[in-house]
Amino acid sequence: METPLSSHHAKSKRLFWSLCIFGLAAYAVLMVYLLAALFRVPEVDNPLRVDGVEIFQKIGGEGLLVALRGGGFDERLGAYLAYDPGNRGAIVATLPTWDHLRKVVVRQNILYMANRNRGFVVADISNPRHPAIIAALETPGQAWSVAVTDSFAYVATEAAGLQVIAIDDPGQPRRVAELALPGRSVDVLADGDRVFVATREGRIHVVCVQSPHSPRLLTSIVSDGLVQALALGPNSLLVAKGSAGVWEYALDHDKDFSLQRKLTTGGNALGVAVYGNELFVACGRQGMAVFALDGKGTSPVARVDTPGYAFGVAAIENRVFVADNLKGLQILERDASMVWELVAAVDTEGTATGLDTDGSFVYVVDGKSGLQVVSLNRIVADRQTRRVGISGYVRAMVASEQQIYVAAGSAGIHILSIDAEEGPMLTNTLPTKGHASDLVLLDGRLYVADGRTGLQVLARNSQKGLDPICTISLESTAGALTLKDRRLVVVSLTALYVLETTDDDCPRIIGQLTGLSGLRDVAVAGDYAFVAAGKKGLLQISLRDPANPRMIGPIEAPLPVRVFANTLSVITSGDKLLVANARAGCQIYEVGNPRHPRFLTSIASMEYVNGVEAFAGQGYLFSHRKGVQSIDLETLQQIWSVNSSSASALQVVEDQAYVGQGNGGIAVIPLPQKIVAIARRDPQEMSIFIPHPGRPGRYTLHLTRDGQEMMLPEPLLFEKGSL
Repeated sequence: METPLSSHHAKSKRLFWSLCIFGLAAYAVLMVYLLAALFRVPEVDNPLRVDGVEIFQKIGGEGLLVALRGGGFDERLGAYLAYDPGNRGAIVATLPTWDHLRKVVVRQNILYMANRNRGFVVADISNPRHPAIIAALETPGQAWSVAVTDSFAYVATEAAGLQVIAIDDPGQPRRVAELALPGRSVDVLADGDRVFVATREGRIHVVCVQSPHSPRLLTSIVSDGLVQALALGPNSLLVAKGSAGVWEYALDHDKDFSLQRKLTTGGNALGVAVYGNELFVACGRQGMAVFALDGKGTSPVARVDTPGYAFGVAAIENRVFVADNLKGLQILERDASMVWELVAAVDTEGTATGLDTDGSFVYVVDGKSGLQVVSLNRIVADRQTRRVGISGYVRAMVASEQQIYVAAGSAGIHILSIDAEEGPMLTNTLPTKGHASDLVLLDGRLYVADGRTGLQVLARNSQKGLDPICTISLESTAGALTLKDRRLVVVSLTALYVLETTDDDCPRIIGQLTGLSGLRDVAVAGDYAFVAAGKKGLLQISLRDPANPRMIGPIEAPLPVRVFANTLSVITSGDKLLVANARAGCQIYEVGNPRHPRFLTSIASMEYVNGVEAFAGQGYLFSHRKGVQSIDLETLQQIWSVNSSSASALQVVEDQAYVGQGNGGIAVIPLPQKIVAIARRDPQEMSIFIPHPGRPGRYTLHLTRDGQEMMLPEPLLFEKGSL
């Protein structure tokens, strides 16, 4: 008897779905295995821990004696002192939220959070150093913002509109009502018996909550463009509208919300806060703007540039706090002449986009890193860090004879004097026709990878400036270069070039390899070039015949590294090759025989590595988020934290690190100082003597042992000439 065709079809569908489910399960198992292999932290017997700290000042201010109680204090233990310009020691707690946290509101000892896909979350902060989630409530849409009154929380849930949640018992929140609203609700603001709900489409809905169990729409304010955030003035509603600035509406209980004025922010208005008669606006790349609410002007009365991208703002008395994206928390105060100035910063782990404060602690919305709790009592104003403000984006640096040359993208080349007494100063700028991305020095000449313009050649003159010599055009954008035996090796996006340098004339191209793609950086060991090629991995190219470079192929790496590979930067130092591999960390190869590089180790101490450098036997890996770390290239041990703030480029001169901070200029940070005076009484007690580091400022003490590292929570403050 013949089987019906429909039966065959049903069996085929079941087989198809069974294979799909099996394939997805196998893929999930493989991903878990690879992630575990890449980021697994091995178990350690008797791990490092510190239970108690006592600090004593040595007579004469020559140093500190630190007495520690804890565990794991054996002969393998080491210690180092690191400069802390980012006030990492002021972060007293981190609360994971397991999603992209959007908004926080502090009320007495309770924190209310809009946690996107995880809905409405409540945390107990009666002890801010140990915050604890005590309740969570799923919302029908993504929770983007929250406003709180005495007994109710109002949550903007994008397409699901407004949710009304009873919080008379914070540990047991209950949804009591919801109101569907036109558009996608992204911010909410409570004002007595009214709630204002902003939508992504530019509307502001006015909702009556006189009876919170039965909210009803009163009216809607219609405007052009996006709405980013809301704030209440003494007699007005302030609406941040991105590039359109801030619009001020009259608060009229007769439902006639007339537009009073449009404030020109000059930047992308993303966050707003009011204190007294002043409005503070987070303006993206333009920092923070201040407006007077008791006047009629439309221009800011003050503006303060912040090093990052200002997303959120909060104000209390004479302090303003700015969530500055990758630059963490920025703190501003008025000086004696009533002028706002940037006085301190706290580098947070993630991307700071919002915040709230109770006057003693600041609670920072830090993206996927969750919530960061910052103690204001532990913040030290950073007036000691030497910084150089320059235009452009710092992409590369090279030092020679008390000068540093900086490739700054579209801003061209900057020249810094690094005189030890006066500190670093910008002495000259030379615009280039393209986009300065990398540079090397040879015999008084500076060779610059200048984007679409190609290779620029400049000569140092007697006034310590630069004179253009010539330009060598390439087939595509010049991105990186290196030197080998007086030959330049340059990579563009699609090709590798070998150029012969001369003392008098322009370099000339003697060989090239085309047909490539995604090239980012290049280093040379022996007769071989190693090219960072993004997701294609690390490429090896033979230069034994410079006129005919020959592709050998991608360098083999462990499977977990290959899966997550995105090679961005590469450098050689002696017989070591360092590779910045984005989320796959940093890989180190031995290239004593460069034809056959040998994989040594992978370092996953940063969640994202975007650059590598090497100076005096030390390797340095850096990140836009995690700052700079160093590693001893001889032992491949002693991974030290150099700087916690974001880094886009690095140059080390003697005991100072010059850290390029993207659009934020250059900061000068002392290198970590090894501590040798360690006295161990037993595995549970020891003392460490720390000499005065020479440069005043805030420092942190780090303990290390067999790959473990821990930072003591108490920062150490060294004043000039004393402690």
